[in-house]
Formats: sequence, structure tokens, C-alpha cells
Amino acid sequence: MRNTLRFTAALVLLLPLAAQAATRVDERHPLAAGGRVEVSNIAGKVTVRGWDRNEVALTGSMADGLRLQQDKSTNRVRWEVIYPRNGNNGGATLELRVPRSVEVQLGTVSADIDVAEVDLRRLQANAVSGDVSAAGRTAEASLSTVSGDIRAQVQSQRMALRAVSGSIQAGGGMGGEVSAETVSGSIRLDTAQVQRLAAEAVSGNLTVAASGLAPGGKVTLQTVSGSIALRLPAKVSAQLAVKTFSGDIQSDAGQVERPRYGPGRSLDTRLGGGDGDISINAHSGNVRVSLGGR
Repeated sequence: MRNTLRFTAALVLLLPLAAQAATRVDERHPLAAGGRVEVSNIAGKVTVRGWDRNEVALTGSMADGLRLQQDKSTNRVRWEVIYPRNGNNGGATLELRVPRSVEVQLGTVSADIDVAEVDLRRLQANAVSGDVSAAGRTAEASLSTVSGDIRAQVQSQRMALRAVSGSIQAGGGMGGEVSAETVSGSIRLDTAQVQRLAAEAVSGNLTVAASGLAPGGKVTLQTVSGSIALRLPAKVSAQLAVKTFSGDIQSDAGQVERPRYGPGRSLDTRLGGGDGDISINAHSGNVRVSLGGR
């Protein structure tokens, strides 16, 4: 009992010191529409939210030993969390508030990125081992991670999504030009009308639904050991070409052909007026093309 009381007393004495170990962050700078905000952090988390002010604000906390490096001008603000060379067990938890129509660039290593409730000119978010989540509206977006997942609900006319060992799931009204790539993860896309759509996975499945294909538009889907499912409106106009090496093909239009000798299946048919191009290639996975329902 005496040892327990001593431990409790020591813990109570250490609590104020632990509270003091974190450095508070509270920075603000005026920034009008068209400006650029950059945040770089290694560990912890970076959260971004929009607001109706002509200024940008960075708040949060940093572990003891970290410092915030700043570079500010009229149209550009950059904050970087500097870590000591001998290493640090802690990280930085930051929240960024941004006005409308600005460009936001985020870079992290093992920190997650969470963006929501924004209306931006451009969003760029890159992580190494962290997850990337984005929601809101932006004219252009580029989201990438190496060993994390990407989740996006973004209204945008140009979207690029890149992962290595993580999965990608995106929707929310993106259209125009959309590209998604991953190596060992799956890809699930739900898009508005697209002009260019390209999705590629090595060992993951592709599931894509588009509400329309613009005149002369192009869709390219390919995977090595995963399956592919594509859903399009019934009145889509495109030339459809599907090839597999060892997988099956199911389609609501066209006739699947199989060579007399050797593996593989193929389908080549015209949908509507045939204005656009849809190309699907799967090596050892199945392909399903569905028309209608949107």
C-alpha cells in the first residue's frame, strides 16, 4: 500500500511537467484568394478545415524538442515542423484553417492527413506511411501515399490518386479527368461524367462507376491479378474493347470471343454512336461491364 501511495504521489508531481512538455502552436497570417499554404510534418497528424476569413491559421501542439519554421509572404505561407537530429518520440498535431480559393500543399511521413469542408483552387497531399482523407471541393487535387489508404469525397474536375500498398476509395462528385493507381491495394471509384478516366492496380480489384462519358472521352482500366467491374449508363457512346488472359468476361453488350487455341477472352463492340473509347485489360482476373442504372 505504501509503494502504491508513493507511485501515485510521484505521478501527480510529474503530470504538470508532462503538460509543459508540449509546445502550443497558434499562428495566423492574412492570405487572399489565389494564395498558397504549405505545411510539412513528419509524425502526428495534420487536419485542414475551411472558413470564411481572408487569413490562414495554424493551431495545435508539438512535442518537446520540436520547433516550427515559418516562411511568410503576401501570397505564400509555409510552416514546417523541424525535428532534432537525434530523434524524437513525439510528433505534432496540427490544425490548419484556410480561406476559399487558395492552394494547399501538405507533406507528411508517418502523420495522417485529414482535409474536409474546404473550397480550394488546388489540393496536394502527400504522405509516406500515413492515411490521406479528403472531402470538400477543389478545382484540382492530387492525393498520394505509400503504405497508407486514400479516402476521398471531393467535387473536382481533375483528380489524381496514387498509393503503393494501400487502397483507394473516392467519390463525391469528381469528374472530368480522373486517374488512380495502386500496387497491392484495391481501387473503388464513383465519378460524375468523365472526359478521361484511368485506373490501374497490380494485385488489387478495380470497381468503377461513372455517371457518364463525355463525347470523345476515354476510359482505361487494367489490373494484373485483380478483377475489374465497370458500371456505365445505358446510353453511353463508346467503342468497348475488353481483354483477359485467364479471366472471364461478362458484359451487358457485345459478344465474348475465345480463341480456339490458347487462353484468353476478348470483347469488341460499339456502344451507342461509338464516340468515346473504353479499354479494359485484366491478366488473371475477371471483368464485368454493366450498363444502366444511373
